[in-house]
Amino acid sequence: MTIILLAAALSQTIVPTAYIDPGDQDPCALFDETPSSAQAQRSAFTLDDQVRIADIGRAAPTGAPSAFEISPDGERIAFVVKRANPQANAYCLRLVVTAMDGSETETEIDRGGEFIRDDFPLRDFPAIMGGWDRPNAPRWSPDGARIGYLKRIDGSTQVWLSDPAGEAPADRATAMPDDVDRFAWTADGNGLIVQTRPGIRQQAEAIAQEAARGFLFDDRFSPQFADRPIPTGENVPEYAFVALGDGSVRPATASEAELLVAHRPATLPAQAREYAAGPDGYAAWLEPRHPDRLISRSRMAVMRPDGSRISCDAEACEGIRQLWWAAEGRTLLGLQGTGWANSQMAILRWDMKEGQPRSLLTTDDVLIGCSPFANELVCAREGAARPRRIVAIDIRTGAERVVYDPNPDLANAVFGSVQRLRFRNAYGSESFADLVLPPDHRPGQQHPLVVVQYTSDGFLRGGTGDEVPIHPLANRGFAVLSFDRPTFSAAALTATSEEELVRANRADWIDRRRVQSSLEIALELAIETGAVDARRMGISGFSDGGSTVQWALINSDLFQAASMGSCCEDMYSYPTAAGPRFTDFIRAMGYRHFEPGTEEFWRPMSLILNVDTVDVPILIQTGDSEYEGGLDVIETYSHRGRAIELYVLENETHVKWQPAHRQAIYERSTEWFEFWLMDRINCDPARAQQYRRWSAMEGAPSSEELQCFDGQSLLP
Repeated sequence: MTIILLAAALSQTIVPTAYIDPGDQDPCALFDETPSSAQAQRSAFTLDDQVRIADIGRAAPTGAPSAFEISPDGERIAFVVKRANPQANAYCLRLVVTAMDGSETETEIDRGGEFIRDDFPLRDFPAIMGGWDRPNAPRWSPDGARIGYLKRIDGSTQVWLSDPAGEAPADRATAMPDDVDRFAWTADGNGLIVQTRPGIRQQAEAIAQEAARGFLFDDRFSPQFADRPIPTGENVPEYAFVALGDGSVRPATASEAELLVAHRPATLPAQAREYAAGPDGYAAWLEPRHPDRLISRSRMAVMRPDGSRISCDAEACEGIRQLWWAAEGRTLLGLQGTGWANSQMAILRWDMKEGQPRSLLTTDDVLIGCSPFANELVCAREGAARPRRIVAIDIRTGAERVVYDPNPDLANAVFGSVQRLRFRNAYGSESFADLVLPPDHRPGQQHPLVVVQYTSDGFLRGGTGDEVPIHPLANRGFAVLSFDRPTFSAAALTATSEEELVRANRADWIDRRRVQSSLEIALELAIETGAVDARRMGISGFSDGGSTVQWALINSDLFQAASMGSCCEDMYSYPTAAGPRFTDFIRAMGYRHFEPGTEEFWRPMSLILNVDTVDVPILIQTGDSEYEGGLDVIETYSHRGRAIELYVLENETHVKWQPAHRQAIYERSTEWFEFWLMDRINCDPARAQQYRRWSAMEGAPSSEELQCFDGQSLLP
């Protein structure tokens, strides 16, 4: 029966369909009928569940800012809930208010708008568009009668105001010619201070004027980001006052701009950050232990009213990321990265009347965007098998209560078991990885394994770049090794500049060797559990993780299949895809391109130079902004008959942001590993063309070996 079904599936053809613009379709309609946790039955966590997770704030937890704000009276909390709708290829965005004590259900006070993507500076390029959210924590008016938030309509991001009770429609409060980046309320609540960057628009307009005569290819170009010059140089923010009464706009005064620009007392050390003014003239900040180094752990410093200073120099105080003054007296709270390989988070409590801080809470979970509230610290919290929710942690006892869970429908979802592996690599660096096993795993049972990299923190979603779905893979019978990238070498950690750090990492490809060492030891530990079939292992990677895939395929024979979200770091990729500016930078670091010795330098890393020995099927799914960097690899491997396939995703950045693309990547990555490691296909006739291509590739399983799978969970 299996063979008959397979033959039928492979005999079908796919009818191409055009992309459907969501238009006026409400992306939230898909979720309006979502069953409550009380109604939901216990079931496996699927690919569909993963792509539709409700998020508060940026999905990637590392470095995510706060995404909520508590009302002035302390009774309510406001935030934006985001859910991806792959069918509409859009996001459901809902502004929500709920009670801080959890006594009432949420109130939706507005919905709609476009996904607001963030940008980032990259060397002299001030604003490269990313695939992640712009920070958008709602802001309460001083009297608590209105909520301001960023909303994007028709390609323009402006400030909108809503009634916290949801009884009046939302209104647009600003009409700036440029996108609003941030805003703040004035003390009287009658105006807003907004930040914009007109220089981005002005430079783009100047570049557009060049188009009629053609663009000179110079160091303003980076083909992976754009097919025209990119604005360069500093883009100074501008601040304006917007009167809410008549909508008039004027430049903000220096004191008004300080509402958006953190005030730094003159006595503060130059490298201090996270400054926090405390009670009774106290002040606190974070400062690097090694001010001369590019990378340094932080310590807390406190200044008394008399100007004298206290520092927490104990090792237990290292790695502080954020700090706040508690509402009660002279008590300082710190959020700390701690534990083995810095894989845990802790909350420190430092009472100025006591000696050193004491640990209030230590957890493997990630705490995001914390804010003090009465005798609690309110944070977004997520664990390896628990999606994000808002919690309040008692700063006296460490006890926790749930304020809001955006995913009540996942309360009964079945996740795989997670085991954290801790070890040192061959270079002495602390490393860790999370081994996820199928929920129905039994002792003695072995599973094919997929490596997902290169950070393993918070909810184990899709790895870095959110491309390979960890828990859905486990529910499909895989073991998954979520492998965290080890820290830099000792030489790199002492670097005083980016150039020095890159040189230290480049020397004899030492950084890649360190990563490979950690990966191999993590695999050994995973195999020693008895739950992993070492003959069926695949590896995935994105960005730096893609380079890890390259190195592993070239310098080991551990893997039987590979999937990459970006490609490739190779002999010609930087000059042809990254542009002159970045190529000059890395050439100064010792990399070689189009010059004598190039092949010698790249041989340990180049897929092109190692095509004769790398015989592993490779799937590449990358954005149209950077696929050119892998075309030489595609041509080389295709010409040699190697199993390789490239998908190019339209209108995408490095990190993919479109829901339809994210779902397609999830599905294709899963099916790729199932095909090569499990001899299994998805029997949906729409996949027939895909499997016809894969079955024709070198080393593919025969039709007799393939089993038909309906795409549902393997759980009973």
